Amino acid sequence: MRSLFYSAVVFSLMFNANSLFAEQPQAGYTPLFNGQDLTGWTLKRANRKGYHVKDGKLVCPADGGGFLFTEKQFGDFSLQFDFKLTKAANNGIAIRCPLVDQRPAYEGIEIQVLDNVGYPKKLKPTQYHGSVYDVIPAKKGALKPVGEWNHEEIIYRGSEITVIVNGIIILKTDLSDIKDEKVLAKHPGLHNKRGHIGLLGHGSHVEYKNIQIKEF
Repeated sequence: MRSLFYSAVVFSLMFNANSLFAEQPQAGYTPLFNGQDLTGWTLKRANRKGYHVKDGKLVCPADGGGFLFTEKQFGDFSLQFDFKLTKAANNGIAIRCPLVDQRPAYEGIEIQVLDNVGYPKKLKPTQYHGSVYDVIPAKKGALKPVGEWNHEEIIYRGSEITVIVNGIIILKTDLSDIKDEKVLAKHPGLHNKRGHIGLLGHGSHVEYKNIQIKEF
């Protein structure tokens, strides 16, 4: 019994140590979310009840959402995070975005977060997960089933954006290649050099953790 007790204690300590290690940022990265509260973030469009923290996760509840922005602005960076979708979930990652109450996908840039399989409405190619919303489509097939954690990296350097989901590059584009004047006029945020990073909730339950950034 004593041997079993000590084995259980050692296992528990190893498990907790491994869990803590997994939550630590990678070398060169700085956490954007501390796992305890929303320090460093500010909410816009708060009529959607916002976000909350539960069990170390940053949660956008189905009856909440709005636009949750970092207080700090960023230019060139690698942003990494883990996310878990529910069926038909719809959210987004704002990059180089001003603090706005409306149109973050246009005044900044939105990288789509979406359940490609379960979303009930017909989708345009530029609405699938990982797309530069309404501008550039991402490849499909990298997402894990709903309810499982996914890992994503968004790299924004100059005018180049790369989106990697679960180790698969689903988007690699250079915004300077966009020449259509109508698209550029509709999306002034494509020209932004710096801005806030944000979570764009649309009334769906989505969870995030391990949100970290490395600036170039």
